Amino acid sequence: MDYIKRVERVALAVEDLGEAQRFFEQWFGAKFCPEENIEDMGIRYRPIDIGESKMELLQATRDDSPVAKFIKKNGGPGVHHITYQVDDLDAAIAELERRGGRIAYRHTYQPGVTFEGQYWREAFIHPKDAFGVLIHLAEKKPASEPPTSNLKPQNPDS
Repeated sequence: MDYIKRVERVALAVEDLGEAQRFFEQWFGAKFCPEENIEDMGIRYRPIDIGESKMELLQATRDDSPVAKFIKKNGGPGVHHITYQVDDLDAAIAELERRGGRIAYRHTYQPGVTFEGQYWREAFIHPKDAFGVLIHLAEKKPASEPPTSNLKPQNPDS
């Protein structure tokens, strides 16, 4: 079963969202979607369209944010994660686990919370299991189709 649809985006952890935005606009002609906040994770993010590719800039809003921890651990900004889009997150996790993989963290947002006009359900593979890269599996559904899930949020530090 091929459960990965495509590379959906690459996310960069940055210390200054405005500075990073100016860089990508000036050097690459990036087009930015509206900034959004993920309150429960302490993250501001700004999706970017560059040609036919997508990226996102992540900035911490508090010291216990995964982005703040990443920047501190790595001594500065850098590639935070790569997102692979899947059609069915539960099926993708089951297939990954069947192949011997393991999920480090799963997250389902509160009912009604959307990003970029879509409901997101997500799971992460720890960098220790993926050659130093945090891999993000994401299922996105239009806001007109409320998500269904048996995933329970987990603490990202567990």
